[in-house]
Amino acid sequence: MRPPAAPVKVYTAPLTHRPERDGTVSGSAHVPFYLAMEYSAAAWRSLLVETCGDLLTAGDLGVVDVSAQFSREMFVGEAWAEVSLVRLGSSSLGFRVVIFQDGAACAVITNVLVRLAPGRTSSLPLTPAQRATLNRVLIEQ
Repeated sequence: MRPPAAPVKVYTAPLTHRPERDGTVSGSAHVPFYLAMEYSAAAWRSLLVETCGDLLTAGDLGVVDVSAQFSREMFVGEAWAEVSLVRLGSSSLGFRVVIFQDGAACAVITNVLVRLAPGRTSSLPLTPAQRATLNRVLIEQ
């Protein structure tokens, strides 16, 4: 498998089940879609923290769109993701996360987020400093 071209970030963490409400953990090896979505969110947050630090945090953002295409089943265990910033609007940004297992792409998940104004009921334009920082990792599509 080819190494990703910069500025793609590689996020690595095992895919694991989280405890159910009663404290039990699923014994199934299958990864349900929502676990893949959580993995994707952890991956784009990792890129955001690495790129922006406190300049723009996940808490400043709200999700406006998520799309996912799954090409093969995922299982608990080792996985990694290639994360890239693929869209930068006036108040929004879009991350593309490709999740891999056993050297094959299993899912492509796109997350579009918007910077929220205080009160979280409307969008707020990204600041010039935020845009300049994010532009450094933006991949032109």
